[in-house]
Amino acid sequence: MFRLLRWGFILALAVLILYLGPYYVNYTRARDAIPPGVTLAGLKIGGETTDEAIANLRAVFERPILVWHGDNRLVLRPEDIDFRVDAEGMVAEAQTYGRGRYAIQNFLAYVTGQTLPPRDIPLQYTFDRQKLAAWIREQSETYDHEPLPPTYSLSTLAFSPGKPGVRTEPGQTAINILRGFTDPYDREAHFALITEQDEKPGFEALEQAMRARFEQFPGVYAAYFQFLPTGEEIDIDADTVFSGMSTVKIGIMLLTYMDNDLPLPENITKWISITVTSPTASNAAANALMFHLGDRDLMRGVRRVNQFYQDFGLKNTYILTPYNSDIIPAPLQTPANTNPEYFTNPDPAMQTTPRDMGILLAEIGRCAEGKGALLAAYPDKLSPEKCQDLIGWLEQNPLGWLIKYGVPEGTRIGHKHGYAPDTQGDVAIIYGPEGPYVLDIYVYQYGWVVWDMSNPLMGDISRLVWNFFLFREGKEQLPPPVYEEDAQPGTDQ
Repeated sequence: MFRLLRWGFILALAVLILYLGPYYVNYTRARDAIPPGVTLAGLKIGGETTDEAIANLRAVFERPILVWHGDNRLVLRPEDIDFRVDAEGMVAEAQTYGRGRYAIQNFLAYVTGQTLPPRDIPLQYTFDRQKLAAWIREQSETYDHEPLPPTYSLSTLAFSPGKPGVRTEPGQTAINILRGFTDPYDREAHFALITEQDEKPGFEALEQAMRARFEQFPGVYAAYFQFLPTGEEIDIDADTVFSGMSTVKIGIMLLTYMDNDLPLPENITKWISITVTSPTASNAAANALMFHLGDRDLMRGVRRVNQFYQDFGLKNTYILTPYNSDIIPAPLQTPANTNPEYFTNPDPAMQTTPRDMGILLAEIGRCAEGKGALLAAYPDKLSPEKCQDLIGWLEQNPLGWLIKYGVPEGTRIGHKHGYAPDTQGDVAIIYGPEGPYVLDIYVYQYGWVVWDMSNPLMGDISRLVWNFFLFREGKEQLPPPVYEEDAQPGTDQ
């Protein structure tokens, strides 16, 4: 019986060997370095030998990736940050599933056609954190940027939004890059960017637009802008000297208010009215005001006005003679008229700069609100009511051209303009969409100022300023002004 059992076992074993032999031969021939059912980082990595499997694993993961900073396409190589897959360790761990009891399980599954339970070896890698941080920092210094200012069009005198700023968030960016290196299929990564947008753009874009429009004027120009609520300024050669003309009459009228209580005497009211509203020459009325300021001594009145300008710190503004005087005085030297950069043939009898007149009118505007330098310097002579009354007269200036033509009809604007054969100026306080602002512009052309050049220039600049405030408020901007060909400036000096 024992012998029969032994021969039966031998026979069964022989039959099993004969049956399984071909399977085993085929199994060993088809077997890779990585046991069946085992994946590396989720991938079936082939390779007849261990070295081939290691090389194949590295070929998948140790490749450059594309990194996007917004629209900027960058390439990051593994060696740039010492990114290295531990392919030897991963393959060695995978091969443990091909030895011992796993070897028998694998063969039986092959014979019976069964599916082995999945076994995955997680991706194992190293990289240099400092090199990755340095690379991210280098790219962010190159491609991060502050919010870009609005753009403008001189054909429409309108503004369009600029681009928002971007700032790199380095921590999330590093995570995104490592995800790109460890993903076998999606070999791209994106910088984590924080978008930054100015809530309300500053006046830099407005200044740029103003300068571009000024450059189209064939002559000397200068301008001053101040936004009264914040004191922010735009200075376009604002210390350039020009003939004072009628614009310096603002100081004459202000000093008159300082000398008198409200309501003003009837005769003074008449002279101020003529000074501001006369469609022809208002020089006689201005002289009458200075005659009153000098206690019936016109030259003394002139000296008082001149002294006021100097005392208030407007060192580039003076008046040495009455209007229409035949006297040609020696020019008073000032920082502006001793600067040789621009020649404007300034009147030796009366001179000013856009900055001086702009600051004076801005302080009158603040005085009307119960604050500012004028009230601080002359608390016993000025009051908000007096400054309000003066601005009210400036609002009655009937000239609708120059700066006034650039703002919508019905806008509250007080301004004083001045004409000379070769020079024109306009000084205005405008109550705009965000509050009051001062804008004054002076131009000079050799021999004669061409009205059809100067008037559109001032109107366009004024419209640019108004539209910029509408743009900041998110409101619809106005189209460019339409200038009449037969418009004339008048004869006021």
